[in-house]
Amino acid sequence: MTPARFARLLDAHGPHPDGWPAGQRAGAAGLLAVSAEARALLETARGLDARLEKDLAQPSPEAVARLRLAVARRIARSPLPALPGRWPRLREWLRPAVPAGWGALAAMATCALWLSLSAGPAVGDPLAPLQTLPIAEDPL
Repeated sequence: MTPARFARLLDAHGPHPDGWPAGQRAGAAGLLAVSAEARALLETARGLDARLEKDLAQPSPEAVARLRLAVARRIARSPLPALPGRWPRLREWLRPAVPAGWGALAAMATCALWLSLSAGPAVGDPLAPLQTLPIAEDPL
């Protein structure tokens, strides 16, 4: 590993070795052991990281919750894709039931169709169909 590559590693993954890709940790550790330039780069990155930690305020959990709620409401109010022909009235009628889009409605319809066409549970002796099969006699 070269000092230039180590600088790119710091820019991409930060100054904490646990955040570095596993394949590059050994090379970075070896470079830090022999290179004063690499150690200086690491100290600069750590100082920048500490300043960013101190200066950037973390949002409160309440603010994050409000933001998520606002995004969910905006997604729910977003228009569904336009359907050809006479489907807009049906779409508007089904909109409260399908706020996420038509995928959920299609999944529900598919499940309902599958359940209506599938055979019910077996009743009685599970070997009954096998007992009615004719058994071929051994010709020998």
